[in-house]
Amino acid sequence: MSPARGLRLSYLRHFINSHGGEARFAGKTTAQVCFEFVVPLTKPSELSLVDHVANDPTTAAYVAPANWYVSHAWMYLFLETVDSLERFFADRGLADDAVIWFCVFNNNQHLASSYTFEYWSSTFKNGLAAIGNVVMIMHPWNDPIVLRRSWCVFEVYVAVTMGARFEIALARDQEATFLDDIDDFDAFNKMLATIKSEDSETTVPSDRDGIFDLIRAETSFIAVDRLIFSTLSSWIRTTLEASIVATASLVEKARRWRQLGLIADNLNDYAKSERCFREALTLNDHVHGPLDAETLMLQSLVAFAMGHQRKLRSEWEPLLRSTLALASEHLGETHPYTLATRSNLVKSLGQFGDFAAALPLALEDFERRRSLHGLSDLRTAHVLSEIGKIYIHLAKPRLAMRWLRKAFSIREALSGREHASTMATLSLLVAALIYMGAAAEASVLANDVAASRARTLGAEHPNTLDSRLNVAACMLMTGDAATAVPALLSLQTLFEARHNLAPWLPIVHHNLGIAYAMLNKTDRARTYYVRLFQNVQTKYHAWLLFDFALRFALTSATEDLALVRDHVESTTDTEPETWLESCMECYRPIIGSSVACAVCPHDIFKFCTRCREQRPSRLKRFCRHDLQATRWRRTVPPRRFFYEEALLRSTGMADDYDDVELLFQSYETYCNRHKVLQTERLPRTAMPTLNRGWHPL
Repeated sequence: MSPARGLRLSYLRHFINSHGGEARFAGKTTAQVCFEFVVPLTKPSELSLVDHVANDPTTAAYVAPANWYVSHAWMYLFLETVDSLERFFADRGLADDAVIWFCVFNNNQHLASSYTFEYWSSTFKNGLAAIGNVVMIMHPWNDPIVLRRSWCVFEVYVAVTMGARFEIALARDQEATFLDDIDDFDAFNKMLATIKSEDSETTVPSDRDGIFDLIRAETSFIAVDRLIFSTLSSWIRTTLEASIVATASLVEKARRWRQLGLIADNLNDYAKSERCFREALTLNDHVHGPLDAETLMLQSLVAFAMGHQRKLRSEWEPLLRSTLALASEHLGETHPYTLATRSNLVKSLGQFGDFAAALPLALEDFERRRSLHGLSDLRTAHVLSEIGKIYIHLAKPRLAMRWLRKAFSIREALSGREHASTMATLSLLVAALIYMGAAAEASVLANDVAASRARTLGAEHPNTLDSRLNVAACMLMTGDAATAVPALLSLQTLFEARHNLAPWLPIVHHNLGIAYAMLNKTDRARTYYVRLFQNVQTKYHAWLLFDFALRFALTSATEDLALVRDHVESTTDTEPETWLESCMECYRPIIGSSVACAVCPHDIFKFCTRCREQRPSRLKRFCRHDLQATRWRRTVPPRRFFYEEALLRSTGMADDYDDVELLFQSYETYCNRHKVLQTERLPRTAMPTLNRGWHPL
């Protein structure tokens, strides 16, 4: 299909000048220009402006096949739209070649009210598809009016489904506003939370329904928003980089580098954020010195980025602590940058798993912020959420829930549900609920988080992938293994293809092992448990394989137990009675025998012996089957199991007596050293060799 006719970019100036110049258009929207200028001009011919111009020999040269489709809102100021287009094409060296399809000019405004939805949708779709290039006018940059209109969203949908080039354009004053706005550290996340194509509207409600039906049938609102966000993100970075080159001021350059670093930080690109913050730090230190507030803040941001790349703790922690000390001394304990540096230290310690060290700092931070800002403040909510996260990792999910629910209510009220910080807290709530076994409630929230992050960050962003793993975990906990398997296999393919995501593969392999066991595909489940251990030979993975081998007793069990035995005997474990898993009831690490329902899915709900003995009815609430069928199985820790297995294999022959006696004494020593309960120990009478009425001598 050949593209429709359009008007050369230069016609915009001709049109303005022929109607009295910019003064006549000042303050007028595109809609007003249409009815005050376009309609009267074309009244004699009752054609579209493009056709009207083409029929006039004095202006026909302005008409040519369109090569850019302009998406805009009629309520925009017309002169701003013109400025946006002129700047966009000039910056790309396309001013002389650009021929625009502009709905005000291309559509016959004398017949517009008589056309149906089908006419408009096919006109826009076919026209855009034939042209192949779309430029969308975005005013204001962080909440574009154009994206509140469903017909403009429709144009993005066509760009998605047709694979068209999609660009954005801003007027000069709009770009200046952006450069001021982006100085707010949260500006980028606010933009992501505000723009949502599914919330757009039309003047005619049925048009909206038709547009939404098309989007849902052929693509998704997530895909539409992703195209917008990725394009806008690229424009933001390009604009900031151009501003760095253009300005001669070192202070202004440092400011722009900091802004670039914050955007990279928001996207979890900590290597890039560190580079940007270092550039800003060098410039600011040169101009203002090492004790300047901005210099100290940038130093804190550099250390934070280092920690979140998991660089050596000896590299970033001293830098963060010294920066905090200097900020406290020279700026004061309550200065925003001092508080921000303390928060950065808390989060960085958490990144390295030192939650015990992070907690007192976080609680101190909370008290200061509550005193300064009050409880219902975003800055206080940030600390509330961080404390909730710490308590999750300290195996106190119920306590975590109290902090997280408060943080979530504040963030949702003040920033909106779609804001990245609100979703971060909601994701932590999901983790706490999963920890507590509250799968039904967790599942609803996990799906909300995954959908929001896929829309704002992309399907393959680490935060989105983390959310997708939570969704799969909820599926397993609610017994929906059939749905979980394809979701997990999709993640497995993705993680295997990307080296930076490889550390997450063990989680996927473990969940696939659980899922296949639930589906009674135990051989396939075993493959994943063995792969899990062989790829990551840790205590945790060895004990998972051990528990699986005992539970299902496959023909390969002897081979699998031998793998575990070799690992146990070749490694040093100072806590051989402690599982690296927590009891689903009391949340404490399981010490001694692990308890699970033999009827429930394997590896989902595990408990400690103490809770089994003291709270048996509470354990049954996790069962999804007839409670009369509940049967408890106990699994002793591997090292003790292998002791007991050897003792029980004794034949009762006289030649074995001394060896078995020696082994039993070693077993008793082990049990005493690790405080194994008498009720859990293998009694001497259980061993054939030691349990007889005569002595070999």
